[in-house]
Amino acid sequence: MKIRNYLWGALAVASLSQSSAVSAQSYPQKTNLPTIYIETENNQPITSKETYVRAKLRYVDAEGETFYDALGIRGRGNSTWGLAKKPYRIKFDKKQEFLGSEHAKAKSWTLIANFADKSLMRNALAAHLGKFAGQPFTAAAQFVDLVLNGNYVGNYQVSDQVEVRKKRVDIVEQEDPMTDGSNITGGYLLEIDGFADSEPCKFTTTRGVKITIKSPDDEIIDPRQVNYIRTYIQNFENALFSADFTNPEKGYRQYVDENTLLSWYVASELTANPDAFWSTYIYKNQDDPKIYWGPLWDYDIAFNNCRRKGDMTRRMVLKDGYGADLTGVWIRRMWEDPWFVNAVNEKWKSMVENGVEKYLLDFIDTKESELSASQILDGKLWPVNKRVYDEYLLFSTYSATVDFLRKFVRERVSFLSENFEKEAAGAVPTPPFEIEEDYYYRIHNANTMKCADLTLDGKALCGNTYIDGTESQQWNITDLKNGYCMITNRSTGLAIKDGAPLANGTYQRNTQLSLAEPNSGDQRQQWQIVPLPTGGVYTIANRATGLAWNNSSGSSNDGNPWISWDNDASNPNKPNRHWRIIRDELKEDSGVGELKTFTNDYIVTYSPSESVIRFINSGDSSMTGVYSISGLDGKVVSSGQISDIIDISALSTGIYVLTWETKGQYTSRKIVRY
Repeated sequence: MKIRNYLWGALAVASLSQSSAVSAQSYPQKTNLPTIYIETENNQPITSKETYVRAKLRYVDAEGETFYDALGIRGRGNSTWGLAKKPYRIKFDKKQEFLGSEHAKAKSWTLIANFADKSLMRNALAAHLGKFAGQPFTAAAQFVDLVLNGNYVGNYQVSDQVEVRKKRVDIVEQEDPMTDGSNITGGYLLEIDGFADSEPCKFTTTRGVKITIKSPDDEIIDPRQVNYIRTYIQNFENALFSADFTNPEKGYRQYVDENTLLSWYVASELTANPDAFWSTYIYKNQDDPKIYWGPLWDYDIAFNNCRRKGDMTRRMVLKDGYGADLTGVWIRRMWEDPWFVNAVNEKWKSMVENGVEKYLLDFIDTKESELSASQILDGKLWPVNKRVYDEYLLFSTYSATVDFLRKFVRERVSFLSENFEKEAAGAVPTPPFEIEEDYYYRIHNANTMKCADLTLDGKALCGNTYIDGTESQQWNITDLKNGYCMITNRSTGLAIKDGAPLANGTYQRNTQLSLAEPNSGDQRQQWQIVPLPTGGVYTIANRATGLAWNNSSGSSNDGNPWISWDNDASNPNKPNRHWRIIRDELKEDSGVGELKTFTNDYIVTYSPSESVIRFINSGDSSMTGVYSISGLDGKVVSSGQISDIIDISALSTGIYVLTWETKGQYTSRKIVRY
């Protein structure tokens, strides 16, 4: 038997051998699932969502028993807390790898009751879908039998608390306490929240979108942090509703991470979650201008399980979900952008091509078998045919309940394929690609949004997660004036080449794209960037071989090879051949680089050769405000009042973060001192 003790007090050590001796008889595993036993101090009832009750916990599975002697338990949830089968939150005194090393090491965990979901698996299925769709974090879903103070209370799902933490929402956690030199550009975890009025730390945008700040915690957050993130979200909303909102550089897309936006939205429609717009998590990392969307959370009334809405199989959350005055305000505006409509359709087609229907149905089959014994126990206490909240349809057996879930998945996939294609049919065409040789470019696979990068030996092309300022991910595109271009790497100066072998008069596909010394006369280094009909994406085809860039097997793994493959009429339907080409940094030899035009009032420029930063006001008066420059370790190396010219020649070479505040708005950008 395996027993680990997490001591609540020194006296627990003395009683360890006694509790070990009886644990096998006192705490049996009830089914094939793990069984959790929780005993509160003096058998106190759990009556509050705010106040923890001290408790002990035993986790019993096939490997034995794990004993925790220092934790608290309280209620959780909004509507679900008022139901008979209560959801709970547990909090250990010390961080624990409660579900093993693959999951977070954390104090807080949730026990989800899934009371209104007779299948018990909708939340787990949504999390599973999140992985497939490309969400960076998806909540754990370990099913257990729960015994509370000696009484069996049903089947529960152990899951993560949505919070900023490694292996959860993995972004920088802000300093506590905050200082004058703190970098407050991130991280922030926010919820667009229908229950925001009852939350302690919140704000509302000018269009009425209510947002709760989940991190930093309301007990420690500084008013300057609240002001920063409120202003940042407002700037995003302003760009979204501006006249230039469809412009990728001036509009809302400069603020959003496209991959998580698309994966979150498509998953929300596939699940037909009526609450997707009522409760939406978003987050922002430090020194990262993008707003990320997710994780997926609270899907017990999804997958056609909401009687108030009725049958959602062939209806869009966009039009019929709750939260039209919340996240719906933003998403409906995005739906007016042809790029967004096409990108959604592309994302969906790639998921269908990669087998999303089978992926979900296989999961349902697996979980039905896994839950077989436990759902019988749960059903004796909480009958499957008794409505307890807002279930759409009830069935007399558990298997019929799960069959209904399967049927919905099949029909929903068919409907979305039809509907997204219809919506995309009227979208504007992709324009011809125009090379601006004063800039470096990033090249992303439209399906995975992985960025073109070098393999470890620097000799071939692969896809990697985009990291701001990484020179191996920056590309110089040179117009050869013959309908073709050459693409060279900023870091190495080498050019991308198609080395496909010639056999029987045909160039053979499936060769990883390589790097070679630049030779503009070598047709294997000459590329044609061809716009696809819609979606703002391109095919990149080689002049010599006629083959096109392809993300091998559609994998989103870092280091996955990019190869030359077919180049034919099926290109529009093959997302592995779709490429987004994004203008990145201004080249150093192009003179003074404009960091960004922030308003019509001013711009900020940085000249590496002169080692000066300029704040240029378009009006007659000088700018007012403060600035600071910090190293990547967060230490401030220079600060003061904004002036027309700031000399940084005294700084040593390296990467720094420039932050400034004017008119109540904080903004940060990276600069490099050469």
